[in-house]
Amino acid sequence: MTLHIGSMMPDRSLDESVLIKAITKVSADLGRLRDQQVQKQPPALDIVFLLPSLQEKAGFAGLRCHSYDTALQVLRFESAVPEKMVTSIHAERFVIAIMQDAIDAAGEFFSEQHILFDASAHLALMDRVSPKERRVIN
Repeated sequence: MTLHIGSMMPDRSLDESVLIKAITKVSADLGRLRDQQVQKQPPALDIVFLLPSLQEKAGFAGLRCHSYDTALQVLRFESAVPEKMVTSIHAERFVIAIMQDAIDAAGEFFSEQHILFDASAHLALMDRVSPKERRVIN
């Protein structure tokens, strides 16, 4: 697969958090789409969510590019998770939004490096994972 997500948890109490459940769900949803052609073509993106705790917090806000491994063709990103998002009902949307931002940033990075990367196909893949809006008619 070309989209990988994970988390860094400084505290075991975060294991059952809403955000970890959202990351797990999105990861499983992406796993069900591994047969898609875009999931079989390098380069790959590795997105790590850095969860906050009382003892440890990321030293930055938002999303940042961490590194690019040319041998493995993996571009790594880190996302600092705001404290309120750990228990938010919007955690899944947050995970997907960060992944979409990483795909956009990867598109720019790979374009500058003259490396073929189909950002639009990756974004379309994320659209298939996104929770659907529920509309209520009064």
